[in-house]
Amino acid sequence: MNNKQMILYARLSLLRGVNLKEGQELVINAPITAQDFVRALTQEAYKTFKSGTVHINWQDPIITRITYQNAPETTLESVPNYIVERMKEQTANKAAFLTVASALPGLLNGLDQQKIQKAQQASAKALRHHQETIIRELKFTTIPYPSMPWAKRVYPDMEESDALMNLFELFIKLFNLNDDNPIKAYTEHLNALESRRRKLNEAGFERLKFKSATADFQVDLPEDHIWVSGAQKRGEDVFIPNLPMEEIFTAPTKTSLNGQFSLSRPLNLRGKRIDPFTLHVKYGEIVEVDSDEKETLEKFLDFDKGSRFFGEIGLVPKTTELYQADTVFYQQLLDENSATHLAIGNAYPMSVKAKERTAQEVAKTHNINLSRLHIDLPIGTDDLDILGVTKLGEEVMIFENGTWSDRFK
Repeated sequence: MNNKQMILYARLSLLRGVNLKEGQELVINAPITAQDFVRALTQEAYKTFKSGTVHINWQDPIITRITYQNAPETTLESVPNYIVERMKEQTANKAAFLTVASALPGLLNGLDQQKIQKAQQASAKALRHHQETIIRELKFTTIPYPSMPWAKRVYPDMEESDALMNLFELFIKLFNLNDDNPIKAYTEHLNALESRRRKLNEAGFERLKFKSATADFQVDLPEDHIWVSGAQKRGEDVFIPNLPMEEIFTAPTKTSLNGQFSLSRPLNLRGKRIDPFTLHVKYGEIVEVDSDEKETLEKFLDFDKGSRFFGEIGLVPKTTELYQADTVFYQQLLDENSATHLAIGNAYPMSVKAKERTAQEVAKTHNINLSRLHIDLPIGTDDLDILGVTKLGEEVMIFENGTWSDRFK
């Protein structure tokens, strides 16, 4: 990625990601491996968007591992007050929050997971109010940026420099950074997603039927379900919580999925690669797992009461750059946008027209799943057909041979 492309990527992130406004403060959370990109973001925030103060929170993944490995629990569970006060001030000032994600799979392997969990719980508790304010009231986005360790994990058979170049080239294609006007091109892409989202909502499907060489199941949708394409509004401002955005998703009725399916590509499970496996489902619940890693998978499926049920249906056509790459990216943003998927675990409340205030109330009223787990399982294939059934019994082809049917193009 050359300097011009990096600046264009920064502008796209600031405009379509957080929709940064003149005078608005910007908070950037980023790993030190992304320093060149963070500099471009800072330059464009001030120069092009005329922003307020740009705040940078640097993270070093290796320091994080060292800290978890060596610091006493009392230190890990103590959250300095200045961190809380800083976020309090930034949220009060209605800053925009941008997180740069650069995966380092397996970073915490071999460490005391209970110790890590206690530290993370302490941080979450101390910052919960302000994090909830960001989610409910402010603009935020997460965007990926390549690093050498990440690229080497994605392309293990390549030399490090070639792997990094390969990952950058994918990003250039993904965000149209070679186009004369990449922002216009990506905006057209987002508009196409929005058009399909509206058509799906207008159709009012009550059931979906999935059929391919590796999938045969049907699932009901809540009566008041909503298909979501990622864009959210804060007043008149539209922002995208994560880039890239390829999927349109909704929540299934918790106890309705019946049938079986196999994963269409390997799964990144907390940094571990799991070869494709088959799940058998009755009344929404996973009842059988066919996998050489069955023991590992069963531990996740027994995580809580909702972890054997499904919380999301995400539609991604085979025509996208991420699908065509046909790889595991070890990074949630890319992996979930690389193929049609089902997610075990939690359903997003935004997937239904809800008046209830808490996630527990939404889940109970609308019969969608509630869990502390959410793992996307890729099932998209070149031959996948998805049929939608309306309340009147009309059957409409949504996907045909892995991509949108004529009605949704």
